[in-house]
Amino acid sequence: MKIAILTSMLLASIIMLAQDPHMHIYRNDGGFTTIHPLSGLETTHNATDSTATFQWSDSTTLTLPLSVIDSCRLAMNDIPVLNISLIDYPEATSLWEKDLYLKTRLDISGHGIVEDMDSLMLKIKGRGNSTWAYPKKPMRLKFDKKTSICGFRKSKNYVLLANYLDNTHMKNVITLWLAQRLQMPYANSFLPVDVVMNGHALGLYTMTEKIGINSTSVDIDENTGILFELSDEFDENFKFRSEKHELPVMVKDPDFEELYENDSTITPGQRLEMWRLDFNNAERMASEGRVADVFDITAAVKYFLVNNFAANSDLFLPRSFYMYKENLSDSVKYKLGPIWDFDVCYNLHHYANGEDVVRPTDYFFWTNNLLNDIKKNEEFRETYKLEVENLAEHVLPEMLEFLDSYAALIEPAAKRDGVIWPREEDYGWTYRVSSYNTKDFISELREWIVARVGFLLQQAREDSF
Repeated sequence: MKIAILTSMLLASIIMLAQDPHMHIYRNDGGFTTIHPLSGLETTHNATDSTATFQWSDSTTLTLPLSVIDSCRLAMNDIPVLNISLIDYPEATSLWEKDLYLKTRLDISGHGIVEDMDSLMLKIKGRGNSTWAYPKKPMRLKFDKKTSICGFRKSKNYVLLANYLDNTHMKNVITLWLAQRLQMPYANSFLPVDVVMNGHALGLYTMTEKIGINSTSVDIDENTGILFELSDEFDENFKFRSEKHELPVMVKDPDFEELYENDSTITPGQRLEMWRLDFNNAERMASEGRVADVFDITAAVKYFLVNNFAANSDLFLPRSFYMYKENLSDSVKYKLGPIWDFDVCYNLHHYANGEDVVRPTDYFFWTNNLLNDIKKNEEFRETYKLEVENLAEHVLPEMLEFLDSYAALIEPAAKRDGVIWPREEDYGWTYRVSSYNTKDFISELREWIVARVGFLLQQAREDSF
């Protein structure tokens, strides 16, 4: 079982152990300044022109009017910084396409939280589907061999989530925390990082693993197992529509062409056909009420609970709906997961008739037909009710403690992100505002979460989920 990169206990140790002093200047003019590190810093106040001047031993100075400074806070910890240098494009300030890998040097300033690392060579490209369309680009980092960075287990691939539409920078993180707390297999780890590309600040990202069949994600044998993604984007090479519900089913991993290119006993197409028949059989049996024969009930309950908690409407489409199976044996069951993509869930805002409308805490979680069949199972329903009781009584208090600690850790970075990406945009189904006032946004999210758990509890007791 993977352990979260950040837990409440680890956050506390970060605050105690980090020894990289810096100062955050909270401003009321739409700006935010971090002076880091503080070595050799002197602060002077000139009463004549009402300015504050911050001067370093190397004669570098920063002068601000006192009227724009709300407060100055000395801190002993800040989140890590990933300094990305594009070897062949030193003037670039952003990625411009998803299919082009660029040679990259990576320098990591750990700020006492993770190990400093210099001159790591790797490749980088854009990633994401709908998230790629926004100005702040998500990224994929790829090493030639498995490499451990920022405390993560060794991997060739890492992902940087931009969270452009999430002004709390918390929604993916709090969902992953919950999955780990419920001991869901293969839930991603996470770490907040500031990203700089060719000296140009890109803001706050969430670093995590790339979902796939590998030792740091779905750790099953790629020669015998499968990881499916059900998604209306339907853009993988190996895919099919399911027989019963016509769901868009894609093979996320393994890559059949790569796996079987030197195997004369079976073709990629034949392997796909075997798995198509197996999936269709599981789908059919679930529709006939034989859910427990083909799906792991415990995994399904926790998967449903986490998505219901987050009010994740994407599963209805479906989108980012993962499930895996270790081999084709009839005695082996499908497991739902891992979870993914929650930046536009929870208290989603949008404009309707000129008014700000927030997704209500009693929002009904609509699911696709396969999940509808699964949740009709009696064992599923009884187990789910027990999990909701556990969530309300035991998990929620720990979650709120974690949320408060994580929010305090990322607040300066979130405010800086709001300065870098200040644009307010209406996309119809949601609108985007910057994370500059992140403390207010996180407070709103916190209240929504508490009320949402109360609704789930009522829903479970009324057997109305």
